[in-house]
Amino acid sequence: MKQARTIRYQSAAHVATVELHRPEHANAIDPDTFAALGEAYHRAEHDSDVRVVVLSGAGADFSVGLDPNAFLPALQKRLFSLDAPGRINPFGTSSRLSKPLIAAVQGTVGAMAHELILAADLRIAADDACFGQGEVSRGTTPAGCASVRMPLEVGWGNAMRWLLTAEDWPAEEALRLGLVQEVVPAGRQVERAQELAAVIAAHPPLAVRETLRIGRRAYEGAAHHVYGELLPAMYSLIGSADFAERLAAMQEDREPVYTAR
Repeated sequence: MKQARTIRYQSAAHVATVELHRPEHANAIDPDTFAALGEAYHRAEHDSDVRVVVLSGAGADFSVGLDPNAFLPALQKRLFSLDAPGRINPFGTSSRLSKPLIAAVQGTVGAMAHELILAADLRIAADDACFGQGEVSRGTTPAGCASVRMPLEVGWGNAMRWLLTAEDWPAEEALRLGLVQEVVPAGRQVERAQELAAVIAAHPPLAVRETLRIGRRAYEGAAHHVYGELLPAMYSLIGSADFAERLAAMQEDREPVYTAR
């Protein structure tokens, strides 16, 4: 099955490891992969033996983010949905895992992929990790909550430094900002995430989940009223003249001329 190729799931010792597995495409996330990730989260949520979830990516890159060729038709037709029966929203803006989620990343962590790890509770980065949230340079806006969660995580100015310039930042900067909690040698990120998961999984599960629930409610509570605006904002921008100009400029190999329309 296609989903079995793009998402791999295994569990042991109360820890479920969910792996993005599309390494031949740098783990670019197409609609099937996004759906399969939501199904994997749902599986972990409803497995009473699983207490902690680790998210990882196969190959050199955690994920370059959204696969534009696969996603753009659904987005332009406004058919994409974050929710469906048997899934948990991987961005955590509607439904969300009630169990701790630890992200382990390496190589490129781009845009949508960065938003997936912003929904995690702990993040471990390899020292070769490079992060980006470049939607504004492409004429859109983050629809997976980066414009909300990143300021909460690192402060307004620090978030705008990267969201508005659309520049990439290295693992050292992610650690300085507090976006990741540890930087480890490349190749050790998943092992370290699983070590931390094992420590958490050894604690009473109800206490862990209640601590997480209360903390999330206090941390993100005031932000929830804007979650419903994220996709409509992106849809509006995709329909703009500036977005069409960017696509035309790419096809014609020239610099775009934006008109704020």
